[in-house]
Amino acid sequence: MVLLGACSAKSNPPSGPVPTSPQHGAPVVANPRDGSAFADTPCALLSPSEVARLGLGTQGRQRTTVDVQECDWRSESQELALYVDPKRDLLADTYRTWRGVLSPTTVEGMPAARQKSGHGEFNTCTVTTGLGPHQALEATWFGVGEPGPGNDACEFAEQATALVIRKLPPQR
Repeated sequence: MVLLGACSAKSNPPSGPVPTSPQHGAPVVANPRDGSAFADTPCALLSPSEVARLGLGTQGRQRTTVDVQECDWRSESQELALYVDPKRDLLADTYRTWRGVLSPTTVEGMPAARQKSGHGEFNTCTVTTGLGPHQALEATWFGVGEPGPGNDACEFAEQATALVIRKLPPQR
């Protein structure tokens, strides 16, 4: 009898307007990481050995772009730009505004989106990774040459992102 009573109970719908998702289809970060310590010093996101492992043998150069501090590393045929945005959910913004080819993915268990652009010799990809509420990491790889196995800008951007995520502490 207890089961019958439980099954027949009605739940009242919530009053007021039904909330819409502020995520715009972007996944929620289950285990947030804190990248805020690198927001002002993005060149510290990668060590010199990590930069060399990615094939970028030069010193990082910091600059201000779109109200954040970004670091880029260059070689003769490629470039990586990285930054942490500590003040907004850049992954949700990416889902909301991107009009090109957006491919959901994960990097080190964190929700991310690949934004591939270019054809032929133009080999560029931006990987936006949600770190947690109001934090994200963005990596853009600019390459030269036809995209393909061994020369995929998205794979390179994800490799750089993974190196960063592995060293970030949990958000508190």
